[in-house]
Amino acid sequence: MIDSDYFRRPDAKGHLKVLEVLRRWDPIGVISEHNQDEYDMYSTHIVQMLDAGASVEDLLKHMRWIVTERMEIGFDAMHSRSCAEELVEFWRSWRGS
Repeated sequence: MIDSDYFRRPDAKGHLKVLEVLRRWDPIGVISEHNQDEYDMYSTHIVQMLDAGASVEDLLKHMRWIVTERMEIGFDAMHSRSCAEELVEFWRSWRGS
C-alpha cells in the first residue's frame, strides 16, 4: 500500500484514522488480527474526499458504491453512517475547519 515512512509523518494522522475506521467498518467481516489491510485500497480516495470537504452524505454515498458496486453485497447504512460521521467529525476537528 503506502510506504511506511509516510505513516511516521505527523500529517499522516488523518490517514491513520481513516484506516482505523475502515477496519472497524469492515462490511464483509474479514478484518482479523492477521488480515488488517482488506480496505486499505479505499483509504487514499477517502482522505482526498475529506481534504476536499466531503460531507457525511458524500462519504456515505461513496461507501455505498464500494459495497454495492465493487463488493456486490448488501449495504448496512446505519453502521456506515456512523463511520462516515466519525470520519467527518474527526477531520473537521483535526484540520480545524
